[in-house]
Amino acid sequence: MISVVYCTKEDYPPHIEHIKKTCGVKDVEVIQYINKGESLTKFYNQGLKETKNDIVVFCHDDIIFNTKNWGKKLINHFKNTDFGILGVAGTTSMPSTGKWWEDPHKMMGQVKHSHEGKSWDSIYCPSFGDKILQSLLVDGLFFVVHKQRIESSFNEEFNGFHFYEIDFCISNHLKGVKLGVMSNIRITHKSIGMTNEEWENNRRQFVKKYTYELPLVIEPPILSENKKFKLKKTPRVGVVIPTKGNVHLLTKCIKSFFLQDSYPNIKVFIADTGSSAVEKDEIKKFINENKNHIEIELIEYDYYNFASINNNVVFNYMNDDVELILFSNNDIELLNNSISQMVNVFNTKKNVGTVGIRLHFGNGTIQHSGVMAFVDQQHNIRITHHGLGSYFNYHQHTKEVFGNTAAFMMIRKTLFKTLGGLNENYNECFEDVELNIKCLNKRLKNYFVGEGVAYHYESQTRKKDPNKLKRESEDYVNRLMPTIIKNTQCYHYFSNINALQLKHLIHNKFKQQLT
Repeated sequence: MISVVYCTKEDYPPHIEHIKKTCGVKDVEVIQYINKGESLTKFYNQGLKETKNDIVVFCHDDIIFNTKNWGKKLINHFKNTDFGILGVAGTTSMPSTGKWWEDPHKMMGQVKHSHEGKSWDSIYCPSFGDKILQSLLVDGLFFVVHKQRIESSFNEEFNGFHFYEIDFCISNHLKGVKLGVMSNIRITHKSIGMTNEEWENNRRQFVKKYTYELPLVIEPPILSENKKFKLKKTPRVGVVIPTKGNVHLLTKCIKSFFLQDSYPNIKVFIADTGSSAVEKDEIKKFINENKNHIEIELIEYDYYNFASINNNVVFNYMNDDVELILFSNNDIELLNNSISQMVNVFNTKKNVGTVGIRLHFGNGTIQHSGVMAFVDQQHNIRITHHGLGSYFNYHQHTKEVFGNTAAFMMIRKTLFKTLGGLNENYNECFEDVELNIKCLNKRLKNYFVGEGVAYHYESQTRKKDPNKLKRESEDYVNRLMPTIIKNTQCYHYFSNINALQLKHLIHNKFKQQLT
């Protein structure tokens, strides 16, 4: 059912025994080619012809299989999907330079390396169990093909040991073959993986061949499904959505609340900050047409300040029956039962601060997988979103994080009021980060729910403003930084430095702000 092909400089029976011992498939076929310096493509094409099985593994002779019964997993992958080529590492992007690892955000997979007594892991995305992540190409250290599903063999014009698999993958991709990366088979590669003159020559050859196709990018599907559980309680959720114009985004957002989630106890407060009369009529018509699906109230404002608008709705329009506040941008579109998953955190965990979910840009890349804080090489404090710009580098399950973005964030109303709401002194952003920090300082926990998923079509609703970056910088330096410095409990949530080290750094670098 499975054949394994590899090249080696001299007869190496231990590798054959290792393959048979770990594969888990009876009568696995192993073909070893003795290669004294010829191109791999010649032997791999020979392997395609000589192997008796449809599933053919191509691998280096310096890999160790860390997963038992990996052969059975491969059989199931090809049985249950339409993929033609699978690997353990790859990417969704091939730039015009041919350096496929140029953008690590688009890479995926996990490989363990071992060399001269040292070992390390290359982890480009979390493990996804039995799922397969669609890719543009896979790395040649270990890859598998289904002979009945591929359209191209190996191009023997590529000499040596580099770019043979890249050309093979791209050639098949362009002919419609589906490629993917697995995470349930783990490999150790006893090599450091370096480029050389041959690699550079083959790169140039590859770029020349695909001049008119490069760059190549695929947008893999977003992984999302409804998480099955039974809610013990269904507290009243009040959703605040500031909006101006872009009625099509607003209505798509609200529709997704009841089309993707069946949470029964919810009311939406639309905070309109300057839509035209025609647009307001559209909103009112939408409210009337969907009153049997969801309760909606329209509140009109003649100004815009994110913090002020949200505070005003919470403090002046939400009745006492609302227990949980959900702040939402108008360009959010739920992809599953995210609201129910967020409520479930409050039902099942203690000392909850904020709760957020995974947000994707319109092109499928990550916008938010939890707010994270770190210290850069110049000892500056930085705030960003985990996995930003990647496809799959996000926390998969519920995890404690530094914070969540108010683009889609839930918090108890009593806690929000106790904290004084959002700080209205911010001009552009970071008021939500400050709110998260205040939760941490009260020894509460902010949770990111990785299985809750939505689109965030960020920037489609914003006008380009040349002064935006300046206002962001002012908010960061004059408002957020003092908050971080004063709220020492948040030090424990920095990703790359411990609390004591951070305390010393802040004391030495920001003495003036401390006093």
